[in-house]
Amino acid sequence: MALSGDHVIVKMDDSSGTLQTFADGDIRSIDLGLTYDQFDVTGFGDEVHQYINGQLRAPVTIQGYLTTDTPGGTHTVIQGAFAAGSQVSLEVQVGANAAPTANDPKYSGEFLVSSYRPQITTGGAVIFTATLQPATGTAPTWGAV
Repeated sequence: MALSGDHVIVKMDDSSGTLQTFADGDIRSIDLGLTYDQFDVTGFGDEVHQYINGQLRAPVTIQGYLTTDTPGGTHTVIQGAFAAGSQVSLEVQVGANAAPTANDPKYSGEFLVSSYRPQITTGGAVIFTATLQPATGTAPTWGAV
């Protein structure tokens, strides 16, 4: 599920563990991938393949504009956490055609930044792609703001 738009707020810990809110417009999209490993448990007599769910995979891909504001710039926060190898909290609030308010959906969890790739092109904005993987055995969750 990829999210983008004016009414998505993304917050992430910096390398010192302080939750920072990215500025409006800095994040172009965020993909909250939730998939299960699936295992084939088909028997020889079965007419159709049967599967069971295994462990959850929950990678997050963030794309946005590289900003160096202190303390909450995207590069400042994400590159700092990536370089430190520190566990970060991620929170994504989704508003319903307006800024998120109480009871709007919120996705949150603990992650490690597994990759951070700035992309520099002549005459264009510097953008980045970052990938986060769950840092604990506890799955990220959907809740409410």
